[in-house]
Amino acid sequence: MINVYPKLILPFLLLLALPYQGIAQDSLSFDLQFEVHRVYPPISITKEKLKTVQTVADLNPRYTASWVKEYQSVEIQTIHKGQVKKANSNNDVLTQEQKNNLQTADETAEIAVVVKYLPNNNLKHNDTKEISFTVATDPQTEAKYTGGQHQLTQYLKEKAINKIAPTTFKKHNITAIKFTIDEEGFVINTEVFESSKDEQVDKLLVETICNMPNWTPAKYASGTKVKQDFVLTAGDHNSCTINQLNIPRNDWFK
Repeated sequence: MINVYPKLILPFLLLLALPYQGIAQDSLSFDLQFEVHRVYPPISITKEKLKTVQTVADLNPRYTASWVKEYQSVEIQTIHKGQVKKANSNNDVLTQEQKNNLQTADETAEIAVVVKYLPNNNLKHNDTKEISFTVATDPQTEAKYTGGQHQLTQYLKEKAINKIAPTTFKKHNITAIKFTIDEEGFVINTEVFESSKDEQVDKLLVETICNMPNWTPAKYASGTKVKQDFVLTAGDHNSCTINQLNIPRNDWFK
């Protein structure tokens, strides 16, 4: 008599193994990734680039002039020595007054832009629309961890990352801890923007950020110090959460 048991048992064992393969593939198959990023304002510009601005699109690369059929007005509001200054143009090309105001604007104050226009469409009755946005001026010197990026990496590894099991994070799962470096270099406003789904891991990361040594604060060429926002991310950096943090990839610290 032919022994059929081995033939029956092998497929059965393979079926049993499939769910476990799925679980293994869902976990991170690489060392736990972590990075600290600068969180930029939605729209910002350097002082040097501000000197060359000629149009609204130069201030805001996301501005699309093709939306506009006819301009009603373009108002640019700046602050100079604490006083509000407004200047208008008839289209998206800045006037000399507007450019002068940009050059003398207080570096810590946002620039406000309001564009009133008729949309570029085929409607018989075209109502006036409005686009408004603000632009921040980037400081010349970014906030930095005392000792540099290498020391920051070592600190995070020793105090937190080495204590977290890589299997804590599944594919596309990431935690993001936001924090601010104030004008004196202290860590403030620490918050969990995206949870790791493990309360103890979140707590460890928050405590590690809060207990960091002081940073060198960001400052303008004038010497004025300013707050800057950062975020610590840990987990799978292919997560779509990354796209919500306003952190250009070329700014990432390894």
